[in-house]
Amino acid sequence: MLYAAKDLAKKIMNKGMWRRRGLWAGLLAMPQVGLLLVLLVYPMGVLLLQSIGTEGERSLGNYLSILRSERYLQAFSNTALIAITSTLLALIICVPAAIYIERGRGHGRKVIAVLLTIPLSLPGIVVGFFIILNFGLTGVVPQAIEAVTGDRHFTFAYTFWGMLLGYLYFQIPRVVLVVRGAAAGISEDAVEVARTLGAPTWRIYSDVILPTLRPALVSAASLSLATAFGAYGTAATLSRGYRVVPLEIAAAFTERFRPELAASLSLLLAVVTTTLLIGMGQLTSHSAQNSPSRS
Repeated sequence: MLYAAKDLAKKIMNKGMWRRRGLWAGLLAMPQVGLLLVLLVYPMGVLLLQSIGTEGERSLGNYLSILRSERYLQAFSNTALIAITSTLLALIICVPAAIYIERGRGHGRKVIAVLLTIPLSLPGIVVGFFIILNFGLTGVVPQAIEAVTGDRHFTFAYTFWGMLLGYLYFQIPRVVLVVRGAAAGISEDAVEVARTLGAPTWRIYSDVILPTLRPALVSAASLSLATAFGAYGTAATLSRGYRVVPLEIAAAFTERFRPELAASLSLLLAVVTTTLLIGMGQLTSHSAQNSPSRS
């Protein structure tokens, strides 16, 4: 009976402790919930009401007109193309750099780490100006080529390739920071075992390092894609005919004076990016479960 009473008292104390922890967790979460309501739920509700028309004339006409418009469908296609392409290039460039920074030797890796994170502090408009200064009509690179060959080349600042370079520039630090954290956790023992068994370097990367980095790669791709879909400053600086959705939203609101159309485009873009992030999140969970580090 005494032991039973002690067990009952422990259970009651544990329940009380967990209740107190839950109360504190709820109190700490209240500011985030408040910000979510003020900065996300309420604005999205306002946009939804604006997108379906005024009171008494509610309809989905704005959405239907967007889905039937070649201009807006092309803008969504352009946005997806430049977002996916820049994300793939960022992964190709940043994965070796992140591995070298975390696992390499020498002081050069610290310099590279600093250089690769600088774009985080630069607005998109400044990134666009950098592209213009280097690859504009009077940019450094075209003028240097003209001085050598007599012809001016690589004046692509205001084309798709200039925008792609700008997007890639501001995505690199985001991808590097995500992958670096995972690269630091790669098991040195697993790498040494693979070397002891005679595995060549490419097999070590394909069978040990990259599978371990898979969840981080998916997370980095998610962050990069979400950033690229909503990027405005770089696109506004460099776009001369290559239209993306954020530019169309701004044009609908400021040039065409149609806030209801801008609201509809904004919500469609939010749906696309949210669906993408949810899908990538599921892929991240699946990758984490199948990661060699969990074996």
